[in-house]
Amino acid sequence: MKRENIVQLLILLLSIILILFANFYPTNSSIDNIEKISINTVLLSIGCSILAVVIINFVEYHITLPEVNFMKVINSWKLVSIFKTRQEMNTVTNKLLLKSEELDIAALGASGFINYQGDILKERLKKGLKIRFLIPNKESNFIVQREIDEMAQEGSIKKAISDLVEWVESTQKELNLSDSTIQIREYSCLPIDSIMRIDSNLFTGPFMVNKKSQLTMSYQYKQGGIGYEYYKKYFEDIWNDDKTVSPI
Repeated sequence: MKRENIVQLLILLLSIILILFANFYPTNSSIDNIEKISINTVLLSIGCSILAVVIINFVEYHITLPEVNFMKVINSWKLVSIFKTRQEMNTVTNKLLLKSEELDIAALGASGFINYQGDILKERLKKGLKIRFLIPNKESNFIVQREIDEMAQEGSIKKAISDLVEWVESTQKELNLSDSTIQIREYSCLPIDSIMRIDSNLFTGPFMVNKKSQLTMSYQYKQGGIGYEYYKKYFEDIWNDDKTVSPI
């Protein structure tokens, strides 16, 4: 038993003893019993007060405190939402993209994203949007394994990566963009978590076995919290790692 619980138990026993002792003194009013009634009142008051404190401490320690600690964790990490699938997450990201100014994406290709949001991205690029794509080397053995892990068609992830590179190059030419407007780099290490940062919001989720990417859970963090800063730095560290990352 924890020390705090032992102390609370002893205090509880003390309050019960005082209340029981109070019952030994008469409560009926008479001249002879005035002193005994006073003792009864004092013991009963002290016992009930201690009992009330024990109850309050119990509620605070076992009910209120865990809730407070839980909210502290949520607030410190600024966890905004948890999505059961990335499909659910897309309903939020699609709205944020309409006014986006900065977009960082680490993914195993982004064919679905480009197919559905390509036109919106182009409109935002015309208005100053900056995009950075971080993708794995398509010739890596990890890509072949990932296709097996998520039961994807053979060569589908490799094609998605190629399609993304092609879209970036064609969009740069179409909109006459500078090289710094859309950047794309590939890494040779194990595939990192899925990361999407849209301005002050960051979304991330794992790659799971026997689950397609769009059916995997994701988290949303807000700028100013531990989660946002943690994954933003993670992206930056890989992006700037000359040993494992190279521009395309």
